[in-house]
Amino acid sequence: MTYALNVYCGERQMATVTYDPVDDRFGLDYHPTWLSDSKSFPMSPALALAKPGGAYPPGAVRRFVENLLPEGRALDIASSMYQISKNNVFALIRALGRETAGALFFRPADGERDSTRDGPPPREVTREELRERIAERRRVPFQVWDNKVRLSIPGFQDKLPLYLDAQGKMFLVEPPLASTHIVKPEPLDERLEHLVVNEHYCMALAARMSLPVAPVQIFRLPEPLLVITRFDRSIQGAFVQRRHIVDACQALDLSVSAKYERNFGTGEDVRHIRDGVSFERLFAACDSAANKAIARQSLLRWALYQFVIGNSDAHGKNASFFMRPEGLGAAPWYDLVSVVQYDHLVHDLAMAFGDEFSLREVSAFALADFAKRCNISRHLLAREMRRMAKSVITLAELQAADPAYEESERPDVQRIAAFCMEQARNLERLVSLVLDVNEELM
Repeated sequence: MTYALNVYCGERQMATVTYDPVDDRFGLDYHPTWLSDSKSFPMSPALALAKPGGAYPPGAVRRFVENLLPEGRALDIASSMYQISKNNVFALIRALGRETAGALFFRPADGERDSTRDGPPPREVTREELRERIAERRRVPFQVWDNKVRLSIPGFQDKLPLYLDAQGKMFLVEPPLASTHIVKPEPLDERLEHLVVNEHYCMALAARMSLPVAPVQIFRLPEPLLVITRFDRSIQGAFVQRRHIVDACQALDLSVSAKYERNFGTGEDVRHIRDGVSFERLFAACDSAANKAIARQSLLRWALYQFVIGNSDAHGKNASFFMRPEGLGAAPWYDLVSVVQYDHLVHDLAMAFGDEFSLREVSAFALADFAKRCNISRHLLAREMRRMAKSVITLAELQAADPAYEESERPDVQRIAAFCMEQARNLERLVSLVLDVNEELM
């Protein structure tokens, strides 16, 4: 027997996803009305509106859907709560696919479509209730509210999608209403102390530098809670419009297991295998962009900013693109964290500059090699390095003085600021050296 899910984008049915459990095979057919609209767009670059050669690449539909699911403990919770194997991607998206990243809404083909205007009223979550739920996370998973798993957003951290109104009240939402924000408490792992402040600093510094980043703020319960405004949502009066995005794994038609460039790990016998998301592949994805120059510039600045803040975990699930009729569009940045502040975490880079996976060992040669592989002019690279360095040196300490941080958090914030300034000075030092690297050596 073949099962089916209708996929909606706002009011309109976009497609139907089918699944044959015997052969473990996914299928995809766009709805005729979607195909006939000149303003329509595909789910991802690999799932074009017209099937290439009459069929999509083997496994492409499964890979796209799998990338919509949460990871780690959140996936374990959903699997246990609904008694669905973690390998049963179709059943998981059937259970969780009403509030995914992007615009898509999955609904059983044999059920009735929820009206986009009618639905259960949103349920307010008071700050006191939120505080209590955060405190009891070891006993009751943070993703489970009112006996429902409320998360279908990729990532490992505890997080919860909520709707925030103009007065700052928070609500759990049911379709058709969509969430507008994502909230992240401090991790359960005490070794990741002040991660909320760490991420806020890195995100807010980027905003201060006029870089394209999702807006963030800290709520105090009094425990800190990071509140991120979703850039894949826009509020139109009382209605929340979903905006379709794909992450880099989806844009490149890669499995979630390939989000790191060294997708087999860093062991001596496998570290040479680099089939996952790399800077070279990311820049190649920009060939599908409506404005290639803007997409490439945003990506170049994103790469340099990861170097500055020491985010060694900037992988393929942490970069996204808008899907538009005219092609991919650069999306705001998110999940910016100075990972190097935590000694117990692995600091190998998720994506190499050239062949260099060690942040401390990134040299002028590695950066020149990075530019060559990504088809970036070295003069453009040098200009962006100089601009990035100047901006960080000017603004890092100003951000560290932000009144959003409490006195107990300031030593950590100042340490991150000092690290960023050190990295910025390294960029300044490397600028002229990058231009002098002999092309014949690469």
